[in-house]
Amino acid sequence: MATIKKSKKMKIIIPVCIVLVIALVAGSVFAVSSNKKVVQVSLSEIGTGDIVENISATGTVQAGMSKTYSAGTIAQCKELYVKVGDKVQKGDKLATFDTQELDTQIASLQASYSDSSTAYYSAVKSQKENKQKLDEVNKKITPLEKKMKKLQKEASSRAKTTTTTKKRTTTTTTTTTKASTTRKRIITTTTTTAPSSSQSDVSADASERPKNDPINIPSNIPSISIPSISIPSVSSVSVPTTSSNDIASDLEEAVKALKELAETISKLSDDITTTNAITRSVMTAIAEELEKGNYSPEAISKAAGDAMSDAIKKGLIDETKLLIDSGAAVQMIETAVKAVNWEAIGKSIANSDNATLASTELQLAALYAQREIFSVGANATVLNAQKQAMNATKQALDTLKKTQQELQTGWISSIDGIVTECSVEEGAQTSALQTGIKVENLDKLVVKLSLGEYDVHKVSVGMKADISTAYGKYTGEIVSIAPTATGASESSVLDNVGSMAGVSGLSSLTSKGAGVECIVSVDLPDTNIIAGFDANVEIRTGSFTGVPTVPIESIVLEKEGAYVYKYNEEDGTVSKTKIEVGSHSDFAYEIKSGLSVGDKIVTTPGQDYEEDTFKVKVK
Repeated sequence: MATIKKSKKMKIIIPVCIVLVIALVAGSVFAVSSNKKVVQVSLSEIGTGDIVENISATGTVQAGMSKTYSAGTIAQCKELYVKVGDKVQKGDKLATFDTQELDTQIASLQASYSDSSTAYYSAVKSQKENKQKLDEVNKKITPLEKKMKKLQKEASSRAKTTTTTKKRTTTTTTTTTKASTTRKRIITTTTTTAPSSSQSDVSADASERPKNDPINIPSNIPSISIPSISIPSVSSVSVPTTSSNDIASDLEEAVKALKELAETISKLSDDITTTNAITRSVMTAIAEELEKGNYSPEAISKAAGDAMSDAIKKGLIDETKLLIDSGAAVQMIETAVKAVNWEAIGKSIANSDNATLASTELQLAALYAQREIFSVGANATVLNAQKQAMNATKQALDTLKKTQQELQTGWISSIDGIVTECSVEEGAQTSALQTGIKVENLDKLVVKLSLGEYDVHKVSVGMKADISTAYGKYTGEIVSIAPTATGASESSVLDNVGSMAGVSGLSSLTSKGAGVECIVSVDLPDTNIIAGFDANVEIRTGSFTGVPTVPIESIVLEKEGAYVYKYNEEDGTVSKTKIEVGSHSDFAYEIKSGLSVGDKIVTTPGQDYEEDTFKVKVK
């Protein structure tokens, strides 16, 4: 078998070819991979153009003039002269009614109005009186507060002095022993030298005798010089005392509780006369118990409750004016009064080492309580409630009287038109919720629509409009714009986004209005436009010539504003660029800032761009 010998040249060529093939394959893969990463886009160049700005919306065709007649109350229909579809002229009689049943309702409302009026003017007078009393109490409180602070300061100073004196006189304590009894006494002397045992006995015996009982000195004791000894008074005896701070704290809690009590009373009735009667009964009962020296919370609580119950029985408090059951009202008062720690206050005053200070603080606490009582009476809240009740009753009375007069006269058409609704029947009673009779003039038609918050600021009365229905086109103009919004809809959401982004007219993207009612007249209506059907309306708000424009499909709307992707020819990239837009048409927006004529932008940006700046391949 023959052997073929390969040359050295062949050995070199084969590996080189293999390397070249691998390089070509790798290059192709890289090229394909690179092409996949580059986004392909179409560009548009910014130029100038004309914009005729319109606002588009959809509304409902309605009669240009209509009148609805409703009873608003219960009355009997005597005669009915029309039915649905009848044509009527201004002045034609529609129906008549029997109004005798309204006389009773009017009399009842008249009595209610009289009562509420009396209550209101009584409240006005009472409030004035309470304001005067409140001013008087406030004038008394100021000097008394100054006096109390001065007394508290003096009491605090005396307390420090007493503490120092006790330390100094510790050595004056003596012990006296007798045959039958051993006693320990603490006395205060005017000297720093301790007396002899015999002198101590005399002093001790004297301290135990009644105030007017003479001291009998035994005959076997020689005559001696007795040093001056002060018999301890109530204030100098070492008994537990209550500091002025403790008293002030207790009285502060009492005033706080009395304030809460006044607030509780004010919640029992919205009638100021009743509120004042409750306040007088309860506070008088509390004052009487305190004057007796009775500080028991249970006793004072019961006295207050009994006083209120008694006032209700005697008619001093009108039970019908209470907002809750009288038994529950009495219980509320008793609970509120019992919450005050009257016993602690009594003990504080009884144990006070300064009667003047305690008396002053008690007077001040009483004034604070009076201030709270008069504040309730002077408060305008109850007065305003009385006034609102009176006005509401007056309004109801006036409305019912007007209704009675209209029904007595009968319903008479105030316009030419057609009866489109009739829910009353001859011989039957009307309902307060019934429409009654509705007459509409269909010779004149309008379109009622709603505009978004952004768009409504671009329109005004008198602006021309184009109206289209399924069977015809018409012209018209804005005849009225509501001063307030009446609701929201889908377009309001779009309008809000557009407003934030500086883009108007987004309500044209939905068939519903956005809150502000706008009425557009219809010129020369015919049988093809029918009340109750929808109509599309375009309002011409302005015309702009030779302004820089950007195609509507090139704009990306975000919460922060409007953006386009601007092309950079030098490096073949596009960058997300914020712009400000102005007027608009159905196809383009006016550019206010962010772009110039001649700039190139991505015609239709994608929704999946991951970066704000990236390379592109232009188609």
